[in-house]
Amino acid sequence: MGVTSSQLCSLLTKFTALNGLNTYYFDPKTNAFRGSWKLKIYCAIHHALCVLALAHMSYSTLSNMRVSVTVLTIGGTMACCVKSCWEKAQGIRKLARGLVNMEQKYFAGRPSGLLLKFRYYMKITFCSITLLRIHLIQPIYMRRLLPSQFYLNMGAYWLLYNMLLAAALGFYFLLWEMCRIQKLINDQMTLILARSGQRNRLTKMQHCLRLYSKLLLLCDQFNGQLGHVAIWVLACKSWFQITYGYEIYQMVAAPKSIDLSTSMRVFVIFSYILDAMNLFVGTDISELFSTFRADSRRILRETSRLDRLLSMFALKLALHPQRVVLLNVFTFDRKLTLTLLAKSTLYTICWLQSDYNKLKA
Repeated sequence: MGVTSSQLCSLLTKFTALNGLNTYYFDPKTNAFRGSWKLKIYCAIHHALCVLALAHMSYSTLSNMRVSVTVLTIGGTMACCVKSCWEKAQGIRKLARGLVNMEQKYFAGRPSGLLLKFRYYMKITFCSITLLRIHLIQPIYMRRLLPSQFYLNMGAYWLLYNMLLAAALGFYFLLWEMCRIQKLINDQMTLILARSGQRNRLTKMQHCLRLYSKLLLLCDQFNGQLGHVAIWVLACKSWFQITYGYEIYQMVAAPKSIDLSTSMRVFVIFSYILDAMNLFVGTDISELFSTFRADSRRILRETSRLDRLLSMFALKLALHPQRVVLLNVFTFDRKLTLTLLAKSTLYTICWLQSDYNKLKA
C-alpha cells in the first residue's frame, strides 16, 4: 500500500492534527482536505497546553542544563509548528493538497520501486519504535533527572515531544511523496523518449513536462514552508546525540560516577543508535531526491532527439536547486548528517573532558 493511499493519508493528517500541527484532515470519502471548527478549538487548547508545559518545564529545569536545552530545542519546534498551523496562507496545506492531487490524478496504483518502498517501511518502523520508547521506557529514565513533580513534568514532556515527532514524520512523508512523483515522471519520460516512433510523442512529452513543472513549484514550496521546523528538529536530534553520547562516554571513562542500572544503560546506548539512524534515514531520502533530479537531467541530456521543448525545460530544471535546501542556506543531505554527528561527538568529548576530574572524584 502506497503512502498516498486515501486511508493512510487520512491517518497521517489526523495524527498531525492530534498533535496540533494542522486544523484540517484528509477525508478519503470526498478525496479532499476538510477543515473543522471543532478541530480549530482543539488545536487552540492543545497549543495553550503546550505553552504552559513549555513554561513549566523551562522554569523547573533551570538548574539542569541538559534538560533545559532539550526543552529549548523542542520549544523552538513547537513555535514553528504553531505559526504554520495558524498562518493565513496555509502553505503546508496547499503543498499537501498539490501532492495528493497529482498522486491521485496521474500516479495512483503505480509501484514506487524497491528503494522508496524500503525507506517507507523503515521510517514507519523507526517511528513506531520511537513512540514506544518515549511513552514506555523514557519515564523510567527521566525520573532521576526530574524527581520533583515527576508526573507533571513527564506529561509536559510527552505533549511537546509528540509534536516534534509528528512534525518530523510529516516532513519525511512529504519529501517521500515528492521523490515518488519525481521517479514516476522520470520513468514515463524515459519510456516516451525511448520509443521515437510512437504517435502523439510531442503531446505526451508536453504532458510530462507540465507535471514536472508543477512538481518543481511544489518543491519550492516545500523548501520555503518546512525549513524552520526542520532546522529545529535537527538541533533537537543533535542535542540528544550529545547528551546520550556524554553518558555513554561516562560509562566507559568513569563508570562509578553514573547511577544507572544495566537496563537503563542499554536504553541509553539503544537511544543513541536509534536517533543516529533516524538522522541518517531522514537525510537518506533527501539523497534519493537528488539522485532522481540528476536522473531527470540525464534523461533530457542523453536523448537522441533533443528538440527545443526539451532544451527549454532542461534550462528551467537547471535553475532550480538540485537538492533539498533549508532556508536557502543548509543543504539537507547525507553530508549534513555526518557533520552533525561529528560535531556532536566532538562537543561531547570536550564536555566530558571539562567534567572528568569532577567525575573521577
